[in-house]
Formats: sequence, structure tokens, C-alpha cells
Amino acid sequence: MTSDDANEEKKTPEKKKRDTRPLPLTESLVFDIVDYLLANEGYGFSTEISEKMVQLKPRRYTSREVIGVLRNRPMFKHAQSKDRRGGIRWRLDLLALVKYLDSKNFVNRAEERGVFDRLRELKWRQIVMTITALQELIGKMEDGEEPDNDTLDKAYESLATVWS
Repeated sequence: MTSDDANEEKKTPEKKKRDTRPLPLTESLVFDIVDYLLANEGYGFSTEISEKMVQLKPRRYTSREVIGVLRNRPMFKHAQSKDRRGGIRWRLDLLALVKYLDSKNFVNRAEERGVFDRLRELKWRQIVMTITALQELIGKMEDGEEPDNDTLDKAYESLATVWS
């Protein structure tokens, strides 16, 4: 091996090895639920999530399994909702999801699926929505008076929708 060959080897970036082993059934379901919630602003109702998962892979998942995963994984939290049309409203806890993926050594799989890019986009959208709600409140407060109940209710509802 010449010194030129050695330099060529150093210049080529290392490719990450792709894990070709299939995910366990429940972890595959976790990723599918995360994909669904990321596509829906981080929120979803139990029946909608369950229907979508069973429709996605009818021979693989059951409604009971979907609800069990929602209840037993740290990144899926109950969210506040006046509307009970679709069962319990669930929210994706983005910080808990990152910890979970790291603890299970699924970071590479999540990167392959683009989960971290979509997490970043969702965080950004939620922060922008928060700033917008607060700017509307501040705009109405610039008169030096306290805001009326309607203004407070609208601002609070906007924030609760994002951060419930």
C-alpha cells in the first residue's frame, strides 16, 4: 500500500452501518405512532391513532396493542381536550422521545426515518405559535390597561392548544 492509497482511505468519509435486523413488534409500533403524531402536530385521539395503525398494518397490530403502547411508553402523554369525540387525546412528549430512543439504542433508526428532522420542525412550529399568541396578547395590552377576559381567554386557549 502506497502513501497515496493511505491518503485516499482517510479522505473517504465513513459510512454508518445500517442495522438490518428488524425492529421488535412493539418498537415498530412505537415508530409508527411517532410518525403519525409528528404528521399531526404532535397530537392525536386514541381511536384515530388506533384506526390508522390497524389500517396501516392490519395483520400486525390490534387496537388493544396500540392503546397499550400509548399507555405504557413515556413519550405518550395525556393531553387536555374538551372534545372527547375520539377518546383520549394524546400528545407526543418530544424530550421524552429523544431519551427513549437513546436508551433503546434506536438513534440510528430514528435518523434513517428522519424523526429528528421532523422533531425539530415540530418544536419550531410550536414555538412560533406560542410567540404569535403572546404577541397578540401584548398588542392588546399596549394601551397600558389590563387585558379584558376575552383577550386573556383567547391567549390562554391558544397556548393551551399548543402546550396542553
